[in-house]
Amino acid sequence: MDQIEIEIKEMDALYFDKECASYHPSNNELLEKDIHEYQHFKNVIACFYNYMNDMKVELQRIKTHFETLKPEQRNNLLMNYQDRIKKFDYCIKKNANFCFLIVAAYVDMFPEMDLSQVKFVSELPYFPHAQHGDISKLRITLKQFYRDWSIQGQAERDQSYKPIIDCLQNYYPDAKTRDKKYQVLLPGAGLGRLVFELASRGFAAQGNEFSYFMLLSSHFIINLTQKKNQYELYPFANNFCNRLSESDQFELVQIPDVVPAEVLTENDQMSFVAGEFITVYHQEKYFNFWDSIITCFFIDTANNVLDYIDTIYEILKPKGIWINFGPLEYHFANQFSETSIELSYEDIKHYIKQKGFEISSEQMQESTYNHSKLDQKYLMYNCIFFIAVKK
Repeated sequence: MDQIEIEIKEMDALYFDKECASYHPSNNELLEKDIHEYQHFKNVIACFYNYMNDMKVELQRIKTHFETLKPEQRNNLLMNYQDRIKKFDYCIKKNANFCFLIVAAYVDMFPEMDLSQVKFVSELPYFPHAQHGDISKLRITLKQFYRDWSIQGQAERDQSYKPIIDCLQNYYPDAKTRDKKYQVLLPGAGLGRLVFELASRGFAAQGNEFSYFMLLSSHFIINLTQKKNQYELYPFANNFCNRLSESDQFELVQIPDVVPAEVLTENDQMSFVAGEFITVYHQEKYFNFWDSIITCFFIDTANNVLDYIDTIYEILKPKGIWINFGPLEYHFANQFSETSIELSYEDIKHYIKQKGFEISSEQMQESTYNHSKLDQKYLMYNCIFFIAVKK
């Protein structure tokens, strides 16, 4: 506990860096033209800033509930109640600092977010803009860093990313030496690890992402990190259930496990485009453009998966390949305000063939998603892994 207490004191003295808050994003004017988009972006920024305050609510809940224990119950536990509180407080301060760094550059877009009097990260004020769903998305984003940019996430990346990479390299064995690079699109790119991996192997890889949580975070980790293991995170700190050991929820994650700037050369091509997949790409300039399209844990994010398939077919070159890996979870299935077309793989496979694809390979492969090995509970997906060639 001595070490944690020292580290807590160091965190208390972590100063708010006002120099980080002096940059105007290039898309500022675009956001202000669309008030709804501007407000949504503002909510996302506020959610990152509010992490500390949101977690304080959780901290108070834990304190209140543990104080209901009888003295003899508390004294007969291995766990020291006060130590647990200190550990949790330390972890959320570390996470809050990281969340702040991701969005610090955007603070002066919003005049009411006056941080001129803030000296410590723990003093960041609460901005009443974040919605409850946004708080959940931020927690998922922190876990995504575990999956995409930590050494602990390598095993999970090997389950899903490695088969895709191997498949693409087998289909285009000259990717690294070819003068004209193969154009590869990855919609739903998340934090961009698979985009980076393909770019480093000679492909002109473009990620597409709709979520501001993912876009801001991927920009930070890919473009602004300077050394390996530069940041420390505790992405499972608020997970109090299904733990074998008291320390499991305080699993330390160091990111990134690799620095993209140290790997990519001036000849490598990696890019990101923000926006909804169909809106961005279902236009004439992209028809018959891509050599390959990779959908990893993506096609079930559609309101209508057939619209995704139609778009993929239009923008893929003849003889180009579509590689899919993932389940059919259908993200909008339980949201009554959203359209959700939920089809079996049998139906989807039939539609793919009718559309003009030839499925050259398919298999089922198990994979977890954002799962810590220290967690008792996990969901194992039996993923559909196929290669479809456009005739």
